[in-house]
Amino acid sequence: MNASTPYLLISDLDDTLLGDDQALRRFHDFHRAECVDILGLIYASGRFADSVRNDVFTTDLPEPLYIIGGVGSEIRGFKEDTAVKEWEEQISENWSAETVRQTLADMETIKLQPEENQSPFKVSYLYPNATPDHLDRIRDRLQGAGLDINLIYSSRRDLDILPGGVDKGTAAKFITHRLGVPNDRVLTAGNSGNDINLMEHGFHGIVVANAHDKFRRCAKENHRIYPSTQEYADGVRDGVRYWLNRLES
Repeated sequence: MNASTPYLLISDLDDTLLGDDQALRRFHDFHRAECVDILGLIYASGRFADSVRNDVFTTDLPEPLYIIGGVGSEIRGFKEDTAVKEWEEQISENWSAETVRQTLADMETIKLQPEENQSPFKVSYLYPNATPDHLDRIRDRLQGAGLDINLIYSSRRDLDILPGGVDKGTAAKFITHRLGVPNDRVLTAGNSGNDINLMEHGFHGIVVANAHDKFRRCAKENHRIYPSTQEYADGVRDGVRYWLNRLES
């Protein structure tokens, strides 16, 4: 699939586009009326693609080109509902979800999240108030088991363990390259720690006003990130207008 639009918006969902139904309706109407022909959509979520598809069918979310699910561990085309196999092949080297589980099985401070949050390329735990030292010990243990891994810790609770180099940002970079859209024509939006990587790779970022404080502080230090004063989907709409005005001028 090739992008037929000159720009892409890659947006987180929970507490970014989702969270305020009226704001989402305003975003839907804005996208349809003002930028449907120039702005393709990709959704990037910590949840898996099946859950995101249900949101598209039951809310005012416009249909996307692709869904990045499981914090970057899966990419699926929306219309055809098929996984991008090239991505799975790229991230599978030196990785085993079962080895992750076995290696961490004796740790009493962490608890596996429900099975619906797990996949062959993501193992997720609950780890309230983990410190950097705690995370370093987990990283050292997994690397000692011969695994190439990436740890993503968000909301001071959720610990996602993924194949090395995998996050929302690297998945976004992969799919924008596949679509042939230059980095400086990609907009990204988010609200929490697992969205930080979306703001990299030369993309233009949008941080909604209801974002976590740490995430908003990061935004203030980067001129490529726009900190909206509006919340949820209103903030995304505000940020899209800001960047399109800048880039088109």
